[in-house]
Amino acid sequence: MADTFPHVVIAGAARTPIGVKCGTLTALCAEELAALACEEALRRSGIDRARVDAAIGANVYQYTAPRMQDIYFPRNVALRCRLNVEAPALLVQRICGSGLQTVVSGFQQIALPPAVDDARVVLCFGAETMSRTPRVLRGPRSAASFWEFREGGEVEDTLLLGLNHDLAHTTMMLTADEYGAQRGVTRRECDVWADASHARSRAALRESHLNGGDALCGMFALDTQDAAGRPVHLARDECTRKTDVDTLARLPALTPNGLVTAGNASEISDGAAAVLLAGRERAEELGLPARYEIAGYGVCGVEPRVMGRGPVPAVRQALARAGIELADVELWEINEAFAAQVVGVQKELNLEAQRVNVNGGAIAIGHPLAATGTRLLVDLMYEMERRGAGYGCASACIGGGQGIAVVLRDAAKA
Repeated sequence: MADTFPHVVIAGAARTPIGVKCGTLTALCAEELAALACEEALRRSGIDRARVDAAIGANVYQYTAPRMQDIYFPRNVALRCRLNVEAPALLVQRICGSGLQTVVSGFQQIALPPAVDDARVVLCFGAETMSRTPRVLRGPRSAASFWEFREGGEVEDTLLLGLNHDLAHTTMMLTADEYGAQRGVTRRECDVWADASHARSRAALRESHLNGGDALCGMFALDTQDAAGRPVHLARDECTRKTDVDTLARLPALTPNGLVTAGNASEISDGAAAVLLAGRERAEELGLPARYEIAGYGVCGVEPRVMGRGPVPAVRQALARAGIELADVELWEINEAFAAQVVGVQKELNLEAQRVNVNGGAIAIGHPLAATGTRLLVDLMYEMERRGAGYGCASACIGGGQGIAVVLRDAAKA
């Protein structure tokens, strides 16, 4: 399969710092964050914007932009970035896998024969401002006058609604708790993992290129304003904090099996990330960076009540398409929706923990839903470069019972 897999490269990649809920990035809507990430990815690639053929964006929690303009999200980002007006824009939504799905969809567009789709360079991005998810009043429209609303209706918290899966009679944290219990995960293992996530993230921030080191080269500094309108220079992930296992162990359990707490679950957060994809021949023709290429991808469904298991079949599918084995992958980025879930995946795939989320994961960094998958890929690529790794894999579980994975290859080592 690997010999016939199309050659699609990452020609540019960047991510914003991840902002803590109601923190520094609250003033920016998803569209604005995405435009910043895309601008940086385009700058790093060195591409003439007229050469970008299409844009694919991801945003899960719609209606966080001023005047509720998120239905225009991918198109507005493309226009803000001054792409050709003829370049089409598409919104994709696969919940926590949305950011990775933009890359899968972009890859598919490029891989199709020109008679079906002639896009050869695609800008892919994901962004989320979870801090701005609204409360809505489900007031029904009036039959007598369509533009009027009847009294009454239920008030809904749109953020909380997304954390439940009513059809499967479960919630996201319950699915992690159930899957973790099935894999024999203990509460202490969850707290140890969460503590390690924060410790690794703190170390990476100390060693970041913004602090004179060589870590987190995918992240760029962001200038914005705080809620009071004061200027802010953000050059770190805001969710990361100092903690320890004993402190985490004292937090009350939120689930029946006792595995999930506020301390070992992913942070609600804000952020954006972007990658520029190109067919290898097109990248070389335009003089774009072409070192890292998509070697394989997988998207699979799993039982909704154990949605955290999603990366397991997705990773196996992606590796099969890449024509490699688990042992060939030197670095893993597996989204830490919950420690119980990621430890379960690590156990089931028998991964070496020291190769997983080496700079911390979503428990410490944050999980801005649509941005997360793209963020994983950006961080993975730059860490592969830092360590000289030949293969890396980014994966995420997905609410509703799915998983997605993308394998990267260093073409210089192939």
